[in-house]
Amino acid sequence: MTSKISQCLNNLHEQLNFIDLEIDNEIKKCENTIEITLKSIFNLKKFVINYKFKSEIEEIHFFKDIKPQFTSKLIYYNMVYKIEMKRPNGGNRVFVLKKYYNNELQKLKAYFDNKLDFYKYYRSGSSYLDYKYFLRGKYDIQLALDSYYFD
Repeated sequence: MTSKISQCLNNLHEQLNFIDLEIDNEIKKCENTIEITLKSIFNLKKFVINYKFKSEIEEIHFFKDIKPQFTSKLIYYNMVYKIEMKRPNGGNRVFVLKKYYNNELQKLKAYFDNKLDFYKYYRSGSSYLDYKYFLRGKYDIQLALDSYYFD
């Protein structure tokens, strides 16, 4: 499993690096990176659907350590795309942009603050809830999971 996924991740990094070097327009860059990342995630999903994990530990490792390397790029570039698409034009440009970006930062901070329990768990390297967070079909309604968890 690891060689196939490592190859897929390396290909994704190469393509994203190429786009980063070749495209200056932030919106076009995001559009291209989102498209490429979605294809990589789709290929990863096809692989996992047909793959039988050898153990729960291997499945946890995949969903906790490997899959986020793909999905984090999608989340990041999608967020940058949304921010850049809504970026205001006109007026006192520097003041307006500074106010806009500070407002977007506040929204991001509020989002992460809302998910603080999970981020603390994940970033601390804890593993006592891995079987609830990272095994398919083991959700716990008391964990207040978002709907994307069920994907």
